[in-house]
Amino acid sequence: MAAQEKIQCSFIKKVECVDFLDSINPEKDDEESDPKIELPLWMIQVLLAGKSIQFDMPKAYNEIYRDVLTADANVVDLFKLCKHFYLFGKFLSQLEHREAYEVRRTLIQTFIDRFKQTMDWAQNIDDNLPCFNRLDCLERLIFNEARVAQQHLNTYLTEGSGQMEIAAMILNYRKRKMHESRVLE
Repeated sequence: MAAQEKIQCSFIKKVECVDFLDSINPEKDDEESDPKIELPLWMIQVLLAGKSIQFDMPKAYNEIYRDVLTADANVVDLFKLCKHFYLFGKFLSQLEHREAYEVRRTLIQTFIDRFKQTMDWAQNIDDNLPCFNRLDCLERLIFNEARVAQQHLNTYLTEGSGQMEIAAMILNYRKRKMHESRVLE
């Protein structure tokens, strides 16, 4: 799903018959010198291999949002910003772009900053809707797994693990010791 996100780009080389790809502006003039077009990430990856296009970083990964995420990542609604924020960002950071390194750094730091809060919410909040809506897809998976693990831990702490049984090896060892003690008497 992350590879379907669209990115605004422009062609460096002249490419024939690509107007049908742009669903935003179907009535473009063929004489435009540097038309902007939105293409899915997977197509941009292919066209970048041929060095036919250049692209702009999407809004969620531009310098302004990177600064906001660096300042306090916990206040940002990642789901509204980009549903697949981490996965899409990972793909973007692997492309040849002047801001790829900064995107990588921001992704890592954002995940570190938000992980503690996500785990805290999963363990302590009974009604998860207000916070759950702010998490991107990866964080939602982590949240759900942490919630299940916390429920298992709570069940174990309240109900215990049940009756413990003596292992067969220890039982046999005891029988052998008793037999040896009788023989020595």
